[in-house]
Amino acid sequence: MNRFWKFDILKNSYVPSDEPALSAFPTIVNMKNRQVFCRLHKQWENILAFKKNILKSGCGKLYPGPFTTDNTIFNYNFDISKKGKNWFIKVDSQTVSITKRRLLENVYEVNTERKRLFKNGTAVFESADMAGALCKEITVQILGEMGARYKEIFGICPTVASSLGGFSVILGYMLSPFNVNFYKIAQHWGLNPYDPDFASLSSGDTPSAENEMFSSLGIKPTKAIRKLYQKFPQSVICYSAAKDLGFTDTNLLQKTASIEFYAFLKFYMISFAGGDIYYIIRVPLKTFVRDMLAISDQKTVWNSIERTVKFFVEKTVSNITITDALNMYSVCGPYLTNQEKKEVMHEGFNSYTHDFLLRRQHELAQDGSCCDVDGDFNLVFPLEQKFLDLEYKAGRQFRENPATHELEKVPDEERWCFYVARDSFTLKKIGSEMHNCVGWGYKNAVFERRSTIVYAKFMNKCKICIEVSPQFTIRQALGPANSQLKGEALDAFSEWSDKKNIVRKNVFGRIHIAP
Repeated sequence: MNRFWKFDILKNSYVPSDEPALSAFPTIVNMKNRQVFCRLHKQWENILAFKKNILKSGCGKLYPGPFTTDNTIFNYNFDISKKGKNWFIKVDSQTVSITKRRLLENVYEVNTERKRLFKNGTAVFESADMAGALCKEITVQILGEMGARYKEIFGICPTVASSLGGFSVILGYMLSPFNVNFYKIAQHWGLNPYDPDFASLSSGDTPSAENEMFSSLGIKPTKAIRKLYQKFPQSVICYSAAKDLGFTDTNLLQKTASIEFYAFLKFYMISFAGGDIYYIIRVPLKTFVRDMLAISDQKTVWNSIERTVKFFVEKTVSNITITDALNMYSVCGPYLTNQEKKEVMHEGFNSYTHDFLLRRQHELAQDGSCCDVDGDFNLVFPLEQKFLDLEYKAGRQFRENPATHELEKVPDEERWCFYVARDSFTLKKIGSEMHNCVGWGYKNAVFERRSTIVYAKFMNKCKICIEVSPQFTIRQALGPANSQLKGEALDAFSEWSDKKNIVRKNVFGRIHIAP
């Protein structure tokens, strides 16, 4: 492969070069208004003619390509080198604007051994970090070399049947050469192709990556399943998730593949690793299905889940209510009668179910029934240091003493002190004081490291309860009795978020704070 590539005006494409290209002067056009920005007169002119990749402006000035719109980035030089099986591509770019011009440089590494794409040393996979970074001419050559390697292994050279381009199609081809669209589907799933186990779902070491995908998810790819997959690719998520919950009826499993159920699963951050399904409410939902299948049939149980999904999609019940109700069921389930379980199944997880389980949880806590199997002992959570570092004291650290006019430290009780719940007893104290479901409903989630609970105290009272995801995003940020944050509580929460670099975009779709 040639080392240097530059844009050829006459061919209107990138071609090999013997030396690095100098920065270019793209012509800025507005095709909607059929105008070109005249660099000589520094104004927009009408386009009078266009021939051989050269246009004529209203003032008579001739402007060659490349052509681009205002406020874009143009790549004027590619410097390509290869070490072993990995490609290193330095992309020289420039901003294109009628008011300014700035040179940029990015270095990409296509690492075929680790199945990674790196940008300036950091692994990336978001479309925004790939789009427009690589020209189609270089993409074709890299895919050609990859295809030649696959032909040596399998005897055939897979073709690319995808609307993806640039680094996206290269990454998809590298991960799954016989089903390049798998990468696009993976983005819908919330999969991270840079997780070490991702290759087991989309390995390029088999001529039938699609079959491997079905196999890794525990799905037998019948004609009906393949047809369903072709019509709605995310259906494999719905199918495999329902199968994971404990449903075995093939006809019923096919009916689970709905946009609503997929939205429900995606909301709870469904992800896969080596074929294992994981989402926030997986454990309590599996517990519920297991209990219900013991006293009813699969269709009736699935109908109950559909009711919950309907509440979620139509927003007739808050997302937090559904989440907390499911978490409370995993605690109260062993103490419910079969009749009570049937009532829960009939209702689905709505406000009525939530309130019923909340009352039962408090009753069990008061009589000492709601405890661990081995007794009501304190369960210490295996918290990582990066989560322990979330502790913080918000507000003024010093104030002026009115008598001496000297600075003095503000007592902790007068500041908003954020702490990380380190054991199950702490969760119970938070839940009791704030009248929420944290006390028993989140113990397993924290111990299994699916959640981290941060709470803030002010004037020796719990005022804020926050659920942080493993990805350092916020699932919930609420006050006493699950009230919205406002006033000083909201200010303290905002300061804590900024100081700890917490992503304040709620993975559930919204943060429960006052606007």
